[in-house]
Amino acid sequence: MPSRLRRFTTSLPSFSLNDKISAVATAFAVLVTVLTLGALSALQEQRLFYQRLETLAAVSRNIERTNALIFAVVMESRGIYMSPDRNVARRYADAQLAKIQQLAKVVEEWQALVTDDDAAQFAAFKQRIDQFMEFRTEMARRTISVGSSAARELGDNDQNREARTALNEDIEQLARLYADRMRELGEAIDARGLVSFYLCGLGVLILMLIAAVALALRWGVLTPLLEIARVTDRIAAGRIKLKIPYARRHDEIGRVAHAVETFQDGAFRILELEEHEVEIERQHADILREHERLEQGALDSQQRLDAAVANMPQGLIMLDSFGYVLMINDQYRELYGVPASIAKPGAHVRDILAHRAKLGLMREKPSDFLAALRQRMKEGRADIVEVELADGRVIRISERPMAGGGWIATHEDFTAQRRNERVLARAEYFLAALLENIPQAVLAKDAHSLRYVFVNRATEILFGLPRTEIIGRTPAELFSEPTGAILEEAARDQLAGRGDDRPRAHRIVTPGNGPRDIVVRRLPVSIGEGEPKYLLSIIEDQTQDHRAAA
Repeated sequence: MPSRLRRFTTSLPSFSLNDKISAVATAFAVLVTVLTLGALSALQEQRLFYQRLETLAAVSRNIERTNALIFAVVMESRGIYMSPDRNVARRYADAQLAKIQQLAKVVEEWQALVTDDDAAQFAAFKQRIDQFMEFRTEMARRTISVGSSAARELGDNDQNREARTALNEDIEQLARLYADRMRELGEAIDARGLVSFYLCGLGVLILMLIAAVALALRWGVLTPLLEIARVTDRIAAGRIKLKIPYARRHDEIGRVAHAVETFQDGAFRILELEEHEVEIERQHADILREHERLEQGALDSQQRLDAAVANMPQGLIMLDSFGYVLMINDQYRELYGVPASIAKPGAHVRDILAHRAKLGLMREKPSDFLAALRQRMKEGRADIVEVELADGRVIRISERPMAGGGWIATHEDFTAQRRNERVLARAEYFLAALLENIPQAVLAKDAHSLRYVFVNRATEILFGLPRTEIIGRTPAELFSEPTGAILEEAARDQLAGRGDDRPRAHRIVTPGNGPRDIVVRRLPVSIGEGEPKYLLSIIEDQTQDHRAAA
């Protein structure tokens, strides 16, 4: 055996690097596969253990809940026996029926967890608990319909107490049964500890194998390759005659070293040729770099221009002084539905106008539009106009002359902006009409100066003043003391966050309407984020209501 081991050790260097790595990878794959299968098996058994443990725990909880509910039903029965008043007995009977329903639900949940091994024993318990619930239900029914005397006559006897005792014994037997099952499960879990130990040992073995492979790769592969790479760098730096390490190895490392030797010989032969060619190549490289720089500059300029035109939101068309298209983007074509075969550089603008007229997107004749365009180009007059197309869209056109002749125009669809402006105008009109016609007084103060900036018609009636005398003044300027001071203090508290938005009652003396009993709700108003800009007050005059109540 020792001689065979020596022969095997001696033959190891003849193995190729690929054979060594493949053998190690195969061994590592086998160990990882075994560990994975073992881990999966342990995980599956652990999942089954946890499922069984959850089932046993749920059954144990059901036993405790069942025992507690049975005790509660018996206590309600005793309440029925001891209640001479029929109404009191009925309350105990109703409570007993509710607990019987809870008991039936718990038993139903319990039955769903019963396995085939426990089915026979649970069936006997189920029959006895059903009899118990039927009996107690009948007792409650008699209590409700007749009285506690009928319930006492039915249930206060030795036979009922014996049935109750037998039911308790069934529960105790089931509790002992599931306690034994829990103990068996714990013993099974303890028995799996040895498997975990084996898996840990296998994991340690894999880690040791990884460490051994890492060391072997470092000293057998990486270190030789680094040394060869350093020699290669020195050769590339100009030191041609150097000894190449590991050139006599018979594996892949040796072949790499031999290739470096071949490279070394070739480098020495071409060194003189390179010296003669360096200057020519340098000059040629300088010429190429300058040419590339000029080409790249022109290309970058054109690309930036194309990108800007392609990504601008407006449609763009650029014409020369004769009306031929120099540049046009896709937004212009999509805006008017003109295909690229018509709207393209080199085409005349009359062809584009004719196609737009054919689609019904021009309100005037193409010849008239072209004549007016030529007149504007001749005068060099920049202009911004809005044109409504036949399909209802509003197009905003901005035109201006170009230096050296030619014309450029941008076309933008302004339909949404104009529609939004109309919607906003209607909304503002509606809001103003609404505020003017509501019965409550609505006021808005500037958050810093507390000067009134808006009041409605109800405010004029409440204060007894026209709004021209209210707007621009503070409460202290408008009201006499102490009303002005009270209103300003309440407003500053609300803006500083010391108040809330709940309505508050005040008694004020108005400038032109005398004393009034009001309820005010103050709301800070912010525009965007930050501190409030305005304080909105909604005032309800309750003077008449208070006078009527008095």
